[in-house]
Amino acid sequence: MPIVSVVIPLYNKVNYVGRAIESVLFQTVHDFEVIVVNDGSTDGSEKVVEGYRDSRIRLIHRDSPSPGGHRARNEGIRNARSDFIAFLDADDEWKDKFLETVLRLRDKFPSAGGYATAYEEREGDKIKMPKFWFIPEGDWEGLIPDYFKSCVYGTSPVCTSAVAIPKYVFDMVGYFPEGVKKGGDLDMWARIALRYPVAFSRYIGATYYKDVPGSVVKTYKVEKYRAVDTIEEYLKSNPNMPEKRKKHIREYANRLRLKSAKVCINTGELKLAITHLKNCHTRIFIKKKLGLYLKALFLQIKRNKQ
Repeated sequence: MPIVSVVIPLYNKVNYVGRAIESVLFQTVHDFEVIVVNDGSTDGSEKVVEGYRDSRIRLIHRDSPSPGGHRARNEGIRNARSDFIAFLDADDEWKDKFLETVLRLRDKFPSAGGYATAYEEREGDKIKMPKFWFIPEGDWEGLIPDYFKSCVYGTSPVCTSAVAIPKYVFDMVGYFPEGVKKGGDLDMWARIALRYPVAFSRYIGATYYKDVPGSVVKTYKVEKYRAVDTIEEYLKSNPNMPEKRKKHIREYANRLRLKSAKVCINTGELKLAITHLKNCHTRIFIKKKLGLYLKALFLQIKRNKQ
């Protein structure tokens, strides 16, 4: 049995999937299997995978694509032979010590529900390092002090192409939400972080490409993040949670509401934007909420006069 299963959902990434697979094959750890789930590609992407003559690579076919690739990820999880599963999107790539790093994190922090590394974002020739707030600097690795506090003030420290999850965790929190076009990954990380600590390394383990045609970030707009409902349900079922912990969990949901409201304003869904803002009871982003609310009201009044 391999020590780690690598799941790669694939949909119409003929020009990129080879790069992703090569980044796995060049890892410093070699005891792995690669499960590529072809999610109904129509551009010949599966032919690239079939060209690899490596017994560690398996190709699974699905007839039709699933929004966000979540059903493909779940198919990979179910077919994994290892009890430790790493994820890589077909248009991203790993640095050579990614698997080495997450396996070391697992050995050092066996109680964690997820093992993530830092990652870089690339768009064209520009490379950007996300700001991971309230996580020690330098070469630090350990348990994130407060996952939701980090998400409230900065970029999520967990990225789909830079994380590995023990298989039993999915049995506890559920699988990726199928049918969710965008934001299903954030919902998964929230479900994990609500129940487990998350281990993190400052080592830059992956490159997240934001300029790939047809990627989820370019294709889908979010009207509501599923993680908001997940958090609301969790808070209701845990009324005795310490207020210190509850504060940042609640504010993370509020930040997602503000992001949804902004998208709705930009796409003309003004009534929905106002609904999101009315449900956003933030104590941290008051100015941002007010600014969005006034903009939505102004545009709504302007529309009514036309």
